[in-house]
Amino acid sequence: MKKIKLLLIFIPLLLIFTSILSLKINLPTPSTIIYDSHDIEIGEIIQDEKTRHRPIKIEDIPEFTKQVIITLEDKSFYSNIGIDFKAIARSLYNNISSGKIVEGASTLSTQVIRNNFWLNKKRSYSRKISEFYLALILNTKYSKDEILENYLNRIYFGNLNYGIESASQYYFGKTLQNLTKAEQIALLIIPKNSSKYSPNKPSFRVRFEKVVNYLQDNGVLSANEARNILNEKLDFNYESNATLPYIVDYIQANKLEKESNIKTSIDYYLTKEIEKLALDTVSSLFWKDVGDYGVLVVDRKTNEIKIMIGGIDYYLENGQVNSTTALRQAGSTIKPFTYILAFQELGYKPSSTIIDLPIQFSTAEGNTYSPKNYSLDYKGEVTLAEALSQSINIPAVKLTNEIGLTRLYDFLKSLNFSTLNEDPEYYGLALTLGVGEMKLIELLEAYTIFAHEGSICKFTILSDSENICDHKIEKKYTDMVNEILTNRYFKLGGFPIHSNLDFPDRNVFVKTGTSRNFRDNWSIGFTDNYMIGVWVGNKDGTYMKGVSGTSGAGDIFRKIVYLLEKEDQDTNAIIYDSSELEYLDIISPLDGSIYKQGIIQQRNQVKLGFKTNINFNNYAWEVNGKLYDADFLDLEAGNHDIKISIFQNGKLIGSESSRIVVEE
Repeated sequence: MKKIKLLLIFIPLLLIFTSILSLKINLPTPSTIIYDSHDIEIGEIIQDEKTRHRPIKIEDIPEFTKQVIITLEDKSFYSNIGIDFKAIARSLYNNISSGKIVEGASTLSTQVIRNNFWLNKKRSYSRKISEFYLALILNTKYSKDEILENYLNRIYFGNLNYGIESASQYYFGKTLQNLTKAEQIALLIIPKNSSKYSPNKPSFRVRFEKVVNYLQDNGVLSANEARNILNEKLDFNYESNATLPYIVDYIQANKLEKESNIKTSIDYYLTKEIEKLALDTVSSLFWKDVGDYGVLVVDRKTNEIKIMIGGIDYYLENGQVNSTTALRQAGSTIKPFTYILAFQELGYKPSSTIIDLPIQFSTAEGNTYSPKNYSLDYKGEVTLAEALSQSINIPAVKLTNEIGLTRLYDFLKSLNFSTLNEDPEYYGLALTLGVGEMKLIELLEAYTIFAHEGSICKFTILSDSENICDHKIEKKYTDMVNEILTNRYFKLGGFPIHSNLDFPDRNVFVKTGTSRNFRDNWSIGFTDNYMIGVWVGNKDGTYMKGVSGTSGAGDIFRKIVYLLEKEDQDTNAIIYDSSELEYLDIISPLDGSIYKQGIIQQRNQVKLGFKTNINFNNYAWEVNGKLYDADFLDLEAGNHDIKISIFQNGKLIGSESSRIVVEE
């Protein structure tokens, strides 16, 4: 009998002791917070896309917050043992009187149990009894501060926010410690019913006023404090947008998340400066149907991404498309890779010559392919340096034919272009003209062979990443391409003095590209310290009106160069003798040209172009005595007079005229 009594005592004690050992309360998995290189928060990765949580320690929670929540939820919190017997008696009476559960006698401790073990489960008497039992165990194992800390970290504030610090950041954009008393009260109203008391609903204000009066009645607030709180304007955020959302998406898409917070190589301040510069350019070209852009800037020495701007506004329609990782036709930006192979495998040099005249090639299907130059004219014999620097199409196609289409294709694949997934014949010789779809980030990364003496280097975005490079081609061949695309003399035919991509006082390697029908334009290159890639176009793929890589992406590229490289540099700039004979020539259409009406009325066929060595800052075309603001001609049959005028600070400093004929 004595043994039985001992067992009756021992078994309950064992159960209680086991419960104490096994009871464990946890916090939700924290969100991953993303920081820039200056430790500025730029985004948040929500766990499983359903839990936004930022942990906070009890010592960092304001005393006023603790006082309010205890007054509202559990006045005897610091004196009770986890349950409130008076509240239990009251709720039992009310529930029996109502014939259903209408009151729960919850304490903060029982709510902690509910939030940890059966959140969102239907209430029942058996579950309530379990809550009471576990609340007693909870208070045996944990201190009151630990219980309160868990409670304030676990309660739900709506919009995926679990915990008061996450709610503070979401609704007010600042930490809990920086909230006013009115803002703290406002937050603590929401968990009662996060849907009913959402800050944008009238019921929120009704409850807010009721709670403030209640806190005054209970001595938490003075009459003066209550009055000031009721008069304070509450500025809520009703959505939580990442500061740099393209960075957040990029990290998630490339599975770069960590269990802890992430520090990136991104420069927030520089990003905001470049956003303004780029928006100015795009806004000035809206009339030419230019709608968006993308910018990538990488530290040339470390290969860390400093800037990644995926578009004008992430939150607009199509805004989530990241222009730095989207697929676009690369245009003439592929040509440097053709020329470097020509130097390596054909033994050519920049001074070697090639004929730029109309030519036909046979395709694998038995058809003919006749490439055309962007300018729709032909230059005859040119050096390879001139052909590349002026981005002439026919020489690039002829070189590809000599090198071998498969060789160029294999070389591009070795440079990690992941989107060239078709056979070489699918692209044909036009592969060198950028008909394949590529990503800006992969294109700029491939250009590291020119910036790193023949080695391709992997871009990184995490601050602690390893700098990895892989040698692909000898330096002497990259030097040849570098000389062509940095030397102002070679570029004169394509980029006149003082044009967007003429850099007399900076060391700049740059190549432009424009895809068919002006769907995309590019400027890709590097300075002494940075790799820079710019795309301009429309995210939905609609055409622009005659905007080239020089006028669109080139304008942004130029602004970025002078923003990043603030000091003049020693360059291979050409110094012109002031006594040199000045010239201004219309190079397209040439004087005396004759066109068929059917040809000239096809969209984007006859481009207006001129050359000059005169320093100017504005120009204007006239056709038949009237100002003409398009880049391409669209004329009826007959004789037409073309005139170009150039200006310096509003003053006419030169003009040239030509006449063409359009036949029916």
